Amino acid sequence: MKNSVSKVDSMTIINRTRYDIYADILEVLDFYTEAGISQIARRANIPLDRAKGLIHFMQARGLIVKYENKEKRPKFIYRSTNRGSEYFALYKQLYRLVVELSEEESAIQF
Repeated sequence: MKNSVSKVDSMTIINRTRYDIYADILEVLDFYTEAGISQIARRANIPLDRAKGLIHFMQARGLIVKYENKEKRPKFIYRSTNRGSEYFALYKQLYRLVVELSEEESAIQF
């Protein structure tokens, strides 16, 4: 999983976009199948208050669903929907494409 701020080298810092953060949240849910809000925030490396807003936004868009956990804590758990899994798959595909293009451009410049 990526950090909130990705270090490319010691001098360059690249911030994540909101789409990168959505993908990080979905990656957590893909890896753990289901997770509570604290675990999602910790694993996606985002503050808990920001995670709550992002998860609410993603829930409203049908990317994740919230379930009541009657067995144990946390009280509510989140799971990725089919739409969320599709978003994550497309994000990974696009990310690979962009990385390949940037590598080709780097090779051409030198």
